[in-house]
Amino acid sequence: MKHIILIVLGTILAGAAHAHPDHADAGMRQEAAAMAAAAGEFLATLDEDQRASVLFDLADTEAREGWSNLPTVMAPRAGLQIATLNDAQRIALHGLLARGLSSEGYGDAMHIMTLETYLRAGVEAAIAERGDELSDENRARATSLMEAYDPENYWVRIFGDPASGTWSLVLDGHHLAVTATVVEGRIAFTPVFLGNNPQTIQTGLYAGRRSLQHELDRVADLMASLDTGQMDELDQPIDTLESFRFAGPNWVPDMEAAPEGLSAADLSADQQVLLAYAIREFIGVATLAAADAQMARIEADGLDNIMLAWWGDYTDLSRRFMLRITGPSLHIDFTRTGREDRPNHFHIVIRDPSNEYGSDWLQAHYEEAHAEE
Repeated sequence: MKHIILIVLGTILAGAAHAHPDHADAGMRQEAAAMAAAAGEFLATLDEDQRASVLFDLADTEAREGWSNLPTVMAPRAGLQIATLNDAQRIALHGLLARGLSSEGYGDAMHIMTLETYLRAGVEAAIAERGDELSDENRARATSLMEAYDPENYWVRIFGDPASGTWSLVLDGHHLAVTATVVEGRIAFTPVFLGNNPQTIQTGLYAGRRSLQHELDRVADLMASLDTGQMDELDQPIDTLESFRFAGPNWVPDMEAAPEGLSAADLSADQQVLLAYAIREFIGVATLAAADAQMARIEADGLDNIMLAWWGDYTDLSRRFMLRITGPSLHIDFTRTGREDRPNHFHIVIRDPSNEYGSDWLQAHYEEAHAEE
């Protein structure tokens, strides 16, 4: 029975479009070539100073891994800021981003950037409302934060030469960090950070519009299917959450840590399908072939190695919570955060402990290159 479940899960994870390994490889190579061409078109629009700002050595690990989800006033960025680009340069950059992300991922990224206008308006209104109550120091701090909330305050970095076939892309700013590392026709897309505030717009012309909703819905479907015994395994004491800190910037996986939570092997066949749908929703930010390849690796890890853990109220997903789905080649942290009375704010991070930033592929690439010297 378990063998049948694995076959069904593998079919869902890998996707019928790439049933043959050669087809998956061909799809990835095509996506990698299209990304490199789009990167070249973007670089061709830049002047000498802009190219100096955006281009980094591929071996500059500090800059490649130096992304953040915090506002830039708290975590200054390197690279080339979107605000400095002219129309032609922006068009070319968005061509690169559209090629480096799925339609879902690109749409999420654009919505996240747009939400900065709501945060900016909120801080501006708070400053005006407080008036003379604000000290000069607090007013200056609030003004700096307000100015950082800007849909153009996102920064791009390119590592190496896209034409070489081995290079990397990073775009980050508040609530958004996307990475892609291309190594000889293969694409590693982790880590990815997606956040929003507000998750659901409450007032005005766009009231009701929401972002990252499908991720929440897939998780809600899975949670609703669990029985009491499964929830007892899944649920973690809230006072342990700090020790299982959100896997954001500078996170390093604890490879020696004992598994926590509920094993995917203890889910029913139907529940395993719901889990597969949830995982596919999260990693669907990546291009089709890259996501399919990641799903195939997750499936190959085996159900026994995929764990789920939950912190918070599992009976009401409108309240604050954190879900962790983790395995040898998968780590997802999903939190609903914000004020206790109004947690309209998501953080999601997607990582691959086995090949972060394409590290395994890059190491093999460097070893092969040095072997030929």
